[in-house]
Amino acid sequence: HDLSERVQMEERLRTQASLATLGEMAAVIAHEVKNPLAGVRGAIQVIGGRLPAGSTDGTVVLDILARIDALNDLMKDLLLFARPPRPQLAPVELMSLLARTIDLLTRDPALRQVHVDVVGSAPPISADAEMLRIVFHNLLVNAAHAIRGEGTIRVGVIRSATECQVTITDSGPGIPSELLEKIFVPFFTTKSRGSGLGLPTAKRLVEVHGGTIAIDSTSAGTTVTVRLPVSADNA
Repeated sequence: HDLSERVQMEERLRTQASLATLGEMAAVIAHEVKNPLAGVRGAIQVIGGRLPAGSTDGTVVLDILARIDALNDLMKDLLLFARPPRPQLAPVELMSLLARTIDLLTRDPALRQVHVDVVGSAPPISADAEMLRIVFHNLLVNAAHAIRGEGTIRVGVIRSATECQVTITDSGPGIPSELLEKIFVPFFTTKSRGSGLGLPTAKRLVEVHGGTIAIDSTSAGTTVTVRLPVSADNA
């Protein structure tokens, strides 16, 4: 007998159980850490404000604040991954959403040499605009880093009767095959300052829409394909 479907179902159930446990842990950690962290940040700001102008300790204060903010961002990322909210569905103009996300990306001084070429079109789809913004911003930032902040990223949008497909392609060095299979594993990262939750979170947010995300990579570059279903209600 072919037991592959049963094995896959058992694997999905184990994954769901693990994510539920992680979600509970993340909620407890956020509750116990977030408010004290805000208090510590406020106290450090007060101390920094009392330092004389030009004090060398001011740099230390700024470094502490940056580390606190990084920890707070990590908490947000962990909560979003472990317990993504239910999508607030509404008509979303994908082209406008991508344009706004690209504009935000290119405002980063380190990425001003990045050009994003968008082709294709799609009628509005029913989705959560904020969730999709997080997904596409994450994918575009990864693509920009892959080309070291210089060059062109190609974005393609195709709409069929059943799905809307968005592809994001860079011309970077590609992802080695031994790393590609780990790319959606939580907390796995090749970046010196990365939480390892960006792509796993993007995958979770796409999946709560009933969609899929896939990555194809060669030495000539990487293409990420996001497929979002088009129901009869938003066809």
